[in-house]
Order: sequence, then structure tokens, then C-alpha cells
Amino acid sequence: MSLYEQVKRINEAEYTINRLIYKHYKPYLDSGIPTQQAVVLDIVYVAKQITVGEIALEMAISSSAVSQLIAKLEKNHYIKREINIHNRREVLITLDTAGLRYFEQQNYVEQQIADQIYSHMTKEELQELERIVEKLKNIAIEKL
Repeated sequence: MSLYEQVKRINEAEYTINRLIYKHYKPYLDSGIPTQQAVVLDIVYVAKQITVGEIALEMAISSSAVSQLIAKLEKNHYIKREINIHNRREVLITLDTAGLRYFEQQNYVEQQIADQIYSHMTKEELQELERIVEKLKNIAIEKL
């Protein structure tokens, strides 16, 4: 089997797993948030607080495009803007009530996946999977 064929089989298996998970947990995952807004939410969640400019750099889009995405998310209480008390010219973006609920639901689904799927693997298998996925992530970061 060629490298390409093997990678294709791995990708197909991963796609099938993700599709099954999404189908099973759709009520918890289907927030109706468009992809770009979900990306903004993820960036804010990881950063805890961040500026529009930093989000723009992370997404490789203009600050004005980020501001439009933020306005929609802010309207629906997913994120909020606050003036930085240490630099009054800077506006910090943080999660708001709906944004916190959004990630609570994601965390619930992740816990369910751990309990229902990963719990059927041995500790050693999980450690090996984690090692391989971490290595693949690091290669991707380095090469891409």
C-alpha cells in the first residue's frame, strides 16, 4: 500500500468518526453559528481575552472584517467588548453568556465522547494515539 493510500484510509476513518459524532451529538453542536464566527469564538476561548487586531492576525483577515464578525457575535451575546483598564484606547474581546454556554456544550460533548468511545481503549492505546497525534500536529506546525 502506498503512503497516499494509507493516508487516505486514515483520513476516511477520521471523517467517518467525526461524521458519526456530529450526527449523534448534533443537538449540542448545532448552534447555527457560521464557520467564521465559530473560528472567532474558538480564538477568544483559547486566548480568554484578545484584541480585534490579534484576532485579525490569527485569521489572516482585515480588522474591519473581524469587527463585522464580532458585531454579529456581540449582538447574540456570544462575546463582549470591554475597554482595557490599563490602556483605554484598546478594546478587549471576551466571551459573554451565550459564548460560555456554547463552550459548556462542547465540553459536555467531549466528556461524552471520552466516556462512550475512548473509554473502550486501553491506557496504553490512548497514550500511543496521543503521542502519534501530537507528533503529527508538530510536523504540520513545522511544515505548514
